[in-house]
Amino acid sequence: MKKHWRKLKIIILILIIPFTLIFLLNLGIYFYPISPIKHSEEITIYDQNGKHAFSHHYYGFSQYVTLAEISPYMIKSIIASEDQRFYQHHGLDYIRIFASLINNAKNGEIVSGGSTITQQLARTLFLDTSKNLTRKIKEAAIAKKLEMLYSKEQILEMYLNSVYFGHNIYGIDEASHFFFNVDAKNLSLSQSALLTGIISAPSYYSPVVDEQTANQKKEQVLKIMFNHNAINYQEYQDALLEENKYYFHKKESEYSHLLYFYDALKQELLQIDEEYDTHKLIGYDIQTSLDVEISQKINSILRSFKISEEENQISIIVMKPNSGDILALVGGVDYQTSEFNRAISAYRQTGSTIKPLLYYLALQYGMNPTTSLISERTTFHLENIGEYSPSNASGNYANGPLTMVEALALSDNIYATKTLLLVGSDNLKNLLEKFKIENVLANPTIGLGTNAMTPLQLASIYNTFASEGKYYQPHIIREINLKDGLTIFKNKNQAEFSLNSELILTLNFMLRSPFDEALSSYTSPSLINYQTKNTFAAKTGSTECDSWVVGFNPDFTILTYVGRDDNQQLKNNHLAKQLFVSIANALTENKVDKFYLPTNNMKPFTIYNKNKKYTSFTYYSLH
Repeated sequence: MKKHWRKLKIIILILIIPFTLIFLLNLGIYFYPISPIKHSEEITIYDQNGKHAFSHHYYGFSQYVTLAEISPYMIKSIIASEDQRFYQHHGLDYIRIFASLINNAKNGEIVSGGSTITQQLARTLFLDTSKNLTRKIKEAAIAKKLEMLYSKEQILEMYLNSVYFGHNIYGIDEASHFFFNVDAKNLSLSQSALLTGIISAPSYYSPVVDEQTANQKKEQVLKIMFNHNAINYQEYQDALLEENKYYFHKKESEYSHLLYFYDALKQELLQIDEEYDTHKLIGYDIQTSLDVEISQKINSILRSFKISEEENQISIIVMKPNSGDILALVGGVDYQTSEFNRAISAYRQTGSTIKPLLYYLALQYGMNPTTSLISERTTFHLENIGEYSPSNASGNYANGPLTMVEALALSDNIYATKTLLLVGSDNLKNLLEKFKIENVLANPTIGLGTNAMTPLQLASIYNTFASEGKYYQPHIIREINLKDGLTIFKNKNQAEFSLNSELILTLNFMLRSPFDEALSSYTSPSLINYQTKNTFAAKTGSTECDSWVVGFNPDFTILTYVGRDDNQQLKNNHLAKQLFVSIANALTENKVDKFYLPTNNMKPFTIYNKNKKYTSFTYYSLH
């Protein structure tokens, strides 16, 4: 009797232990933490008016597509080839796992796997590609949890939008365009079978690598589909005979000109959201400052200029005054050939575009727009430095008195250097650092723009002038919402500090001088041959390998930069000016011309040009 009781207890334990382990496993899976996902890795961008602008999925402008937007052949081929019991299992296909174990044991090596579509999705979204037991256990747990949270259709849709096809191609939308230049919904049976074949080993079965091997794999997929009644005999034969015509180009989007803009947006997003790696699985809806119409106009202008990348690279930035909004941003001639985003990453010497900040300090220190200094070839003897002999770009000098307005118009370096010595290079250094410019050197050349900054940093300084002295941190992102509805960020768009508004207004009127023909003397104002239709304030700057124009009015701050990445001499010194005028005119087309209004404390004055016998624009002084 005791022996029978002992045997019964052993049998009960044998039965209880597995069921207990299964119960505990499922309980653990229930509490296993994973982020909710919807359109994984999809960032949907909305413009400044809240309208959908474009979507960016994984590493390209591939759209997240629903199952209804994917060819039924693609869905059938994926299930037949990758996971035939997809609709029967709950994340793990135990029959397939057992069959794989037997098959691998017979062959003495791993020749087949038992991963389901759900497991592959779990690995793609949440895990790395390491091959160890811990990763496989996590993969199984996440797969079970995904099956608890999402329908089969949702899992299949997420899988098809995230699966890798080689060549940095992710998702069925991008793959169908790269290989065949068709929408995912229009994939034929032959095309679907070939794409399905690629998934198992992209570096081996891609037609880019070996077309013959790719076709052999396609035929295997078609045979599996036929054997499992996914297609009929006629479909099978037709697909075998169909000759695929390949495209092998990244998807061309009507928004491809926004790649640099998106690049800057992504950098900003990473700075804002410390939980990006988690949140990217849910997907983002991002409200931005993007003006699609302005970006399209700029793109059209750049195309018309047919800029040679071998000779020049560019950056274009448009900001909205009285905000930090970046309306448009271009970081190079062509993103496809150079992803380096010069707008946010290229640190270049600014040349004379820095002089308005110097003259703002001069106004603070009691100088005024009519303050005269002698401009002639000069050697300065500086304590602890020695002799310093700046020169004008033209090699010509006034050899007499110049006012501040004239010096600004003619970009006179002698006047600028004397002004710097009066106000102090440390004070200009401190002002630049207030604008978050780093690594500033306080030396005699600081007032001539030898310190480097990015185009966006320079644009934000001029946007402060356009905002009548208020500095706003430049930004693209206004609001970030996760696709589950949670708002995680809102930009308050508040000024971080303010300069003296009346002095800035005085400076803004002085910055009309580069367009003023009446100020011609030993040389011409820098923008005299580049007049805009509406009123703008602006300043040019140049080095051997860089050319700048930054201008503004109450509606727009516009920066155009042309330079050489290799620091060789520019071949076209006028391109930045030509681009500026074209963009300024395009943006103000059909707009009422308006400029800034002087305060009651500001007194008007003009300069009379005796040689040409006419009067300058009207400028203003507080003194």
